[in-house]
Amino acid sequence: MAALCLVLLAPLTVADVPPLLDYPNHLARLFVLAADGSDPVLARFFQPRWAVIPNLALDLTVPPAIAWLGVHTAGRLAIGIVLLLPVAGAVAYHRVLSGRWSYWPFAAVLFVYNGALLRGFLNFSAATGLALLFAAAWAVWRERWPLLAIAIGALGGAILFFCHLMGLLFFVLLIAGHELAWLWRAKGQFSPQILGARLALNCQVLALPAMLYMRSELGQMPGEPVFRSLPEKLNAALFPVVEYCWALDVATAVLCVAAAGLCLARRWCAVPLAAGAALGALGLLFLAAPHAFKGTFDLDARFIVMAAALAPAALIPVRVPRRVAALLFVGFLVLFGARMGVVLTVWSRWAGDLAAFREVIAFVPEGAIAMTVRTPMTPGPSPKTWLADARTLSDGTATDTHLPALLTIERRAWWPFLFDNPSQQPIAVPPPYNLLAERTDAMSDPIGWLVGGAPDAALYTHLLVLGEISGPALSGLLSGPRKLTRVAGNGTASLFAVAPLATR
Repeated sequence: MAALCLVLLAPLTVADVPPLLDYPNHLARLFVLAADGSDPVLARFFQPRWAVIPNLALDLTVPPAIAWLGVHTAGRLAIGIVLLLPVAGAVAYHRVLSGRWSYWPFAAVLFVYNGALLRGFLNFSAATGLALLFAAAWAVWRERWPLLAIAIGALGGAILFFCHLMGLLFFVLLIAGHELAWLWRAKGQFSPQILGARLALNCQVLALPAMLYMRSELGQMPGEPVFRSLPEKLNAALFPVVEYCWALDVATAVLCVAAAGLCLARRWCAVPLAAGAALGALGLLFLAAPHAFKGTFDLDARFIVMAAALAPAALIPVRVPRRVAALLFVGFLVLFGARMGVVLTVWSRWAGDLAAFREVIAFVPEGAIAMTVRTPMTPGPSPKTWLADARTLSDGTATDTHLPALLTIERRAWWPFLFDNPSQQPIAVPPPYNLLAERTDAMSDPIGWLVGGAPDAALYTHLLVLGEISGPALSGLLSGPRKLTRVAGNGTASLFAVAPLATR
């Protein structure tokens, strides 16, 4: 397990800002929170706004570490913990279900680098592992020391609430599976009073999270669900294996499902009722859940990611033939090695793109107010047929959109797209910058709005274009009513200084 975990962590040594879609944006917020108002430049642009928010795992743990370790080391340390939690949870939960240690749950490492993690859903990924760990504790102690189990469950429920609500739901499903298994084993041996008392005790796990949710802005927030089409739903089913090589991702999914199906069909393995019920519920929720609801995206895909984290723990070997076990072990090592080799290769290339981007933003002065835009990606081979680069996942998702957040971290500058949703993040943007951010976000042509001399864009001092810009597009920028001067640029990004609006 130690060897596998070291391999999982190896990509974090390649680049100090890993290519996880939302990660730079989250890291910028954590950097601001670590300053805690002591930096006068950052205090102009951002203010802490603490409240009851079910999404605070990073915000509560990383800012104190930044003061000791520095922003990029603390960020990668957090990512490393997030990577290992699902593996530890699978091993612990499998140990409880089977009653013995086994190599079988190590298959969980195949699904650590998945579509959710590579999109930067770090709180969710951490909550998935924590839910398995808390469920393992519940299953061990629920019958032997009920009050201790209830106390741990209540504590775990509160922690998972502040980590991510999807992790709390996962924990509830695992508990429900355990209770269903207890009910099946004890059928006819208890009275309705005993069942009612047990149910009342179990509900204590949700008492505090329910009260916290009702007090949160998310609980009061209206939401309109957005559902996927059937082809989109089928594509989302590959979320647990999405990396950078479409063929390898599909092969991973097919081989893992085939291996599990063969072992179950030949009765070499079994799935206990407690885990089987949770897996079934996760599958149904994946099919029924919307894609987006209350500001959370890829909601349905997260259920299939949780199912993939649970499956290696749920599959209990019974009498696997030695040759079959050896074949499965060799196949696992080859598949895991191939997937990690792809991640290391792609992230190594990303280090070069990151260095080129930093060369450009090095010319941004402290306290600048920068509009950031991304040019359309250059058409090329479909990521579903070729090895993608770090800026694109195998399903076509662009992962460098939030890279301009490094302006706040490394240049102490303002940019308009920091995550500051009051129902999800404990940070606020004061006037007039909040109004400028809303105006910029609403623009279909933000560059045209800026160079056209609009008075409400007068605060901007710089324009950062992510991606290559040249030819007629560049000439159009430099000849607009509001003068732009190109300061720096390469194939990764271009920086322009914006002249002040002319006054009468």
